[in-house]
Amino acid sequence: MLQAHDLSVEVGGRLVVESAAFTVMPRDKVGIVGRNGAGKTSLFKVLGGAAEPKAGKVLRKGGFGYLPQDPRIGDTDQGRNPVTHILSGRGIDEQIERIEKLRAAMEENPDTRNVERYSRAEDEFRVSGGYAAESEARALAHGLGLADDRMDLPIRVLSGGERRRVELARILFAGSDVLCLDEPTNHLDVDAKMWLLDYMRQYKGALLVISHD
Repeated sequence: MLQAHDLSVEVGGRLVVESAAFTVMPRDKVGIVGRNGAGKTSLFKVLGGAAEPKAGKVLRKGGFGYLPQDPRIGDTDQGRNPVTHILSGRGIDEQIERIEKLRAAMEENPDTRNVERYSRAEDEFRVSGGYAAESEARALAHGLGLADDRMDLPIRVLSGGERRRVELARILFAGSDVLCLDEPTNHLDVDAKMWLLDYMRQYKGALLVISHD
């Protein structure tokens, strides 16, 4: 759920939203409509937590996913590949890293403690669906039009459009309860747009979208 209480948003000294109050519930699908420069993206930045409101507050309950109009993947993530970045949406990349460290420790010293620690972590990973996660991540990226041969390359060599698709796939993979998507069809071809529209139709959380498409 997403709530705005007495929300005001200011851009360059101009008030673009004043004293707004609304609630977006699960399964609600909301389009933010307005002419260019009306403040749609500025409102989303506040809703997404990327900017502070002039007044009022925003309440987010449950997992929250925000796709900016120009998403940036941090410098520290540039060396990882798209699959790993998408998996980070649920923290599965960290689980894999932890299991590998426990495996190395067990191989170096296979005492009872190390074996039990590795076995317990591996069981938890399996039960939580960790082994199926990579297939799910690749399927999301494929649906958004990212070619299979690009999935194992470092993110830094991808084009801007490809990086945007990776970031959108990470947000969708995270399984958020609320999604705020600013121009989600940018850089998508026709097939990827149709795939995304179908995904959004079936999405069970609260959905807010800005789109000129």
